[in-house]
Amino acid sequence: MTLVDQLVCQTPVPEGHSPVLGITFSSLTHDMLIRHMLCERIPAGEGVRLVVTANVDHIANLARSARFRAAYAGAWVATADGAPVYLYARLRGSDVPERVAGADLTASLLDKMVPGSGRPFFVVGSAEAGRRLRQLLIRRGFPRDAIAFSSPRFGFEDDPDASTVLAGAIRDHGTTHLFFGLGAPKSEIWIHEHRHLLGDTYALAVGASLDFHVGLRRRAPVWMRRAGLEWSWRVLTEPRRLFRRYFVESWFALLVMAKDLFGLEPEAGDEGSA
Repeated sequence: MTLVDQLVCQTPVPEGHSPVLGITFSSLTHDMLIRHMLCERIPAGEGVRLVVTANVDHIANLARSARFRAAYAGAWVATADGAPVYLYARLRGSDVPERVAGADLTASLLDKMVPGSGRPFFVVGSAEAGRRLRQLLIRRGFPRDAIAFSSPRFGFEDDPDASTVLAGAIRDHGTTHLFFGLGAPKSEIWIHEHRHLLGDTYALAVGASLDFHVGLRRRAPVWMRRAGLEWSWRVLTEPRRLFRRYFVESWFALLVMAKDLFGLEPEAGDEGSA
C-alpha cells in the first residue's frame, strides 16, 4: 500500500455538500471511495455502510417514495452517477468532484479485492450470475467459502420470512462487501430496512453492474460512458425493459429538477411506494 493509500485510509470520510434534490452528495472521488471500502474495516457494531449512486431514475423514484428517501437519508455515501444528476448538482453550486457510477465502483472494487481482503456476498437476479462471480474470484485465489451469493425469488422483498432468511445468510457469512444487483429502488430499500440484521458491511446497490462484470450483459463502450450516452446504449440493447425508464420516467425526473431549480414545491409522492 502506498503512502497516499495509507493517508486516505486513515482520513475520515469528508462531510458531504449542501443537499441538492434532498441528496447530500459525497466529497469522495471514485478512487478515494474504493480505497476506503478496501482498507477501512467497519468498527464492530456500526452496521451497514450503504453506498447509493444517483441517476435520473433514482430522482424520479425519490420524488414518489418515502421509503426510498429514507434509504437515501440513511446512506453512508451518495454519489452522482448519471450525467444529468452530476451537471444539475454542479449547477446548484455543489462541489461534487466527479461522476461516480455504480457499475464503475463494482468493477473497480471486484478487480482490486485480493484473497483475504474480504468476504463478498452477491444478491443477483440469476444463479448463473452468482456462479460466474464465484468462479471469477476462485480463479484469482479466493477460498470458496469466502464467497457467497443468493438469487432470491421474485417478490421476496414483500415476504418477511424470505427477507429474514436472506438477511441471516448475509450476516452469518461474515459479509464485508454486499453487492445487491436487483435494481432500484428495491435494492436500496431492502438494505436500509434490514440493516439491523446484516452485520458490519459495506453495501452497494448496483443494479445491472454484476451482469456487466461477468459478461451476461454488455456495457456501453467507454466513449459513450464518457459522453454521458450510456443510457442510449442500454435502451438499444434492452428496449422493452428500459424504454419507459428513459423516455417516460426521465422526463418526470427533469420536471422534478426544474421545480427544484425554480423553488417550486414538488408534488406529494406515494408514501407507501417501494
